[in-house]
Amino acid sequence: MNSKKITFCNFSTILSICLIFYILTSFYLDYTNTQAEIYNKDDFLLKIIFLGILFAMVTFLYTIFKYYKNRYLEKQIEQRTKDLVDENERLKTNSHLDPLTQCLNEKFFMKRFKEEFRRAIREKQYISLLIVNIDEFKAFNDIYGENEGNECLKMIANILVNHCNRPVDLVARFNGDEFYILLPNTKEPKGVSKRCIEAVKSLNIPHDNSIASNVLTISIGTATFIPDDVEHMKDLIIMAKESLKRAKIGGRNRVY
Repeated sequence: MNSKKITFCNFSTILSICLIFYILTSFYLDYTNTQAEIYNKDDFLLKIIFLGILFAMVTFLYTIFKYYKNRYLEKQIEQRTKDLVDENERLKTNSHLDPLTQCLNEKFFMKRFKEEFRRAIREKQYISLLIVNIDEFKAFNDIYGENEGNECLKMIANILVNHCNRPVDLVARFNGDEFYILLPNTKEPKGVSKRCIEAVKSLNIPHDNSIASNVLTISIGTATFIPDDVEHMKDLIIMAKESLKRAKIGGRNRVY
């Protein structure tokens, strides 16, 4: 809030009060002038002093009231501004995430994928892509319902994030029951993949309609190389998809 404006308003108000006090005092003096013989000078002086003190107190209290009112309004504005900033940050963060699993969404993942791919080209480093698919997930939803399916998606997403926990690792949800994992500067991704598969299986989520197991499982396709051109991003994706297909053909619940 503009402090100059506040000061000017307070000053104008005090001047107005002073003017009113002066006018009232003048009328009072004119009226009491004819009564001068009745009241002694000491009584008259005490009344003038009392009026002066009363005026000073009213002016002081009014100034204090205005000060705290302005402080209150300033704090309200500051809090509202902070709330708006926090809300904008929350919306910005949520725009990167899949609302169900809180993994990255496809759009943001592809943006970061391109950035990490370019880095791998510059630094001549390996980059690995994992495509994770939940085995017989449609059949699972048909038996146990969509709500149970959503809970499974959240649990599996949590496992993938916990096992790919370097700051540069990226986990995103694609196409309902599919996840993409990017592991920069990683030559051998199958160790991480096997640990993810075992962790999901250890959840022991019943799946009576799966040909792979009597519990819910995942299959993972992997691809790794040192890129030399950004156009090869799509090649890495194609390779990982082909590996996933081989894992499915091989019986599911495995990495290829």
